[in-house]
Amino acid sequence: MISSRRLSLFLRNQRSLGVSSSTPTSSTSQRFKSAWINLARKDPNVTLGKASDNVEKQFTDEKVQKLMSDLTGMELQDKVFKPRRTAFQQRAHYALMTDERLEQTMDRMRGEARRFLQPVPLKEPRSEQYEVLTRDEEIAKFDESRFVFTDITFDATDQDRTVVVREVDGTLRTGTPEEHDRMNRVYYEKPHRPIEPPAVFSDPWLKNALERGEHEFVMDWACWFYEPDDPAFVKLSCLVFDRTVDAGQFDALYSTRHFGTFAFYLSLHGGIPPLLNWFGGLGKLSEAANLVRLLKTIQGNWKVMHSAKDSDLKVIEDFIRQNERLKPKLGLLLDYLQTGLTVADKEKEEAAAASEARTDNRRTNVSSATVGSTAGPLGSMVKEYKVHINREHNQPERERPPYKKGGARTRYTKKDTDKKKE
Repeated sequence: MISSRRLSLFLRNQRSLGVSSSTPTSSTSQRFKSAWINLARKDPNVTLGKASDNVEKQFTDEKVQKLMSDLTGMELQDKVFKPRRTAFQQRAHYALMTDERLEQTMDRMRGEARRFLQPVPLKEPRSEQYEVLTRDEEIAKFDESRFVFTDITFDATDQDRTVVVREVDGTLRTGTPEEHDRMNRVYYEKPHRPIEPPAVFSDPWLKNALERGEHEFVMDWACWFYEPDDPAFVKLSCLVFDRTVDAGQFDALYSTRHFGTFAFYLSLHGGIPPLLNWFGGLGKLSEAANLVRLLKTIQGNWKVMHSAKDSDLKVIEDFIRQNERLKPKLGLLLDYLQTGLTVADKEKEEAAAASEARTDNRRTNVSSATVGSTAGPLGSMVKEYKVHINREHNQPERERPPYKKGGARTRYTKKDTDKKKE
């Protein structure tokens, strides 16, 4: 460790002397494209002109934020306020309310939900290149290990804390983002934030977690462990988003604070058809239209822009007409536009038809003509055994006993009353 004042003075003197660095730090303007854009997953028919200029600026745009908020959804009971794993168990609270008080409580819960569902900030990662401050060959091979000097001044924050590394060959350089954040975790420990990254952030544990639908758990922990501009956080987020699309597990992120960033990520690449088809299968026409609006807002192609007065149905129909090549990927959406039935409605109809078919199979008309055939109650057993009918179908019924009036406790029957009359 070294004093913050001496270290800051040393760094200022080195920069004033014009010490050159072998790996100059790159800036946002020098990047060819955003780190959030994966060319391997980009739609070849989508241009990255405006989308790759300044992703952070587009993400913070007021219109984009409004669309992402509308896309996120708000499932209060099943997602936002569902039971979660916590360190301290809490008791459930029950209360009797009037209708007016219940509506006020629900409004307050919706306000809290909107605060919980604010999207995670999207930032470009810090450069992983370092700056060489000086080379002191006279202390080369002084030790076999590197020395890390960290500024532990109380007024220094995790973002601006100075971290420098002395290499074995005598080179003094600035720390990489991984080294900088690791030193923060060493000297300023926080609960559930170990020094080394958790195993769930890498395979095979990450794969197992995503297969169980633990997307929200992984992303929430990543937001707590990493900074938004950490290169490792950007890589992990892109990996989780890509695997979510490949597996079609959109419900795992829906109505969470990560769904807006996820929709923005897909719109950057022009890869919204899978999510658009999923919205169509659920009958969420408004969300599907907002997703198309988000895509056109980010891409900014004036040839396919829509009017603010266009309805949700017209926005979707125009998008399908402009992208005929995407129809094979939008089967559920097209079915909903034609029939008005969601996936759940079709499953209910199929279940009802199957139940009715099973009921019809159990119904058997028993008569003298069918009792000895395979259509009768014996089925295929009539081929192995001979069936004999002892009683004809039209045999006259026996005379019923005289009617007993009044039930079991009545003392006199109809015959007794007739005898008394005689």
